[in-house]
Amino acid sequence: MEKVNINDTIIHLVKIKNKYHFYGISTANSELIETNEEPPLSEDWGDREIYQRINITNFTKVEVPYPIDKIFIEYHQNLKDILQNNRDGQFYNLYREELRVAQKYFAACSPELYNVFDLISRSIGFKPELGIENNINVPTKNEPQSPDYNPAGRVKTIISRLIRDTKLSRLTKAENNWKCQICGKSIQLPNGFYDSEGHHLKPLGGEHQGPDIEGNIIILCPYHHTEFDYGSIAINPETKLIEHIDSHNQYHLKQLAYNRENLGSEFLRYHYGLIFNKS
Repeated sequence: MEKVNINDTIIHLVKIKNKYHFYGISTANSELIETNEEPPLSEDWGDREIYQRINITNFTKVEVPYPIDKIFIEYHQNLKDILQNNRDGQFYNLYREELRVAQKYFAACSPELYNVFDLISRSIGFKPELGIENNINVPTKNEPQSPDYNPAGRVKTIISRLIRDTKLSRLTKAENNWKCQICGKSIQLPNGFYDSEGHHLKPLGGEHQGPDIEGNIIILCPYHHTEFDYGSIAINPETKLIEHIDSHNQYHLKQLAYNRENLGSEFLRYHYGLIFNKS
């Protein structure tokens, strides 16, 4: 088996009526465990000396399990490209131009493959509740510190909102390969995945009350996230060039690392005028 770390995302593929389906997503709550305790459904797995197990949490089932055969058709070229770049550890293989599920119980998921499942989840309206990301929240004037308590009577509302925000931000990051729109860099994590941060151009809280929608979220590295939040840097809504309060900054008046058509111009104008203090 591949190495498993706590907080790794587990994508569940289950065989239903002899066909594999995308069945759900969970979070690893333990590393790989060797035990002599039989699994709950032991008809096919009983009478063995050693079992391997991973404890999971936050399992969310796909409402209507999605056929892997359909994924192979819809994302054929994406999956083929991923396989050509890395033939080891995938859950599928290529046989005469046909994608087939590999005979293995556990396989690593590359960042590119994880991105494919993010796109699939979005297309079918699947929103796994993986919990709140373990990011350290550094308070600034536009992104205040999250409280470490939940007031009575508001627990459900607060938790639901955090999960929704995390999912939207994660999907937006995945669609843009976790790259900062200013410098083009992303953060490589120990588990092989990549990460970045989603920043609301029109802040959600305080006097701003910005919307939590994709057009209001820009993808940034932690450094440029802080600069955007304090108003040290901005995107000119007319020229689409980067502007910085320090005219000698290496990104001042430079092109963006990449463009996004779905980034709302009204939110760029809001940040430029009210946060960056330009008009």
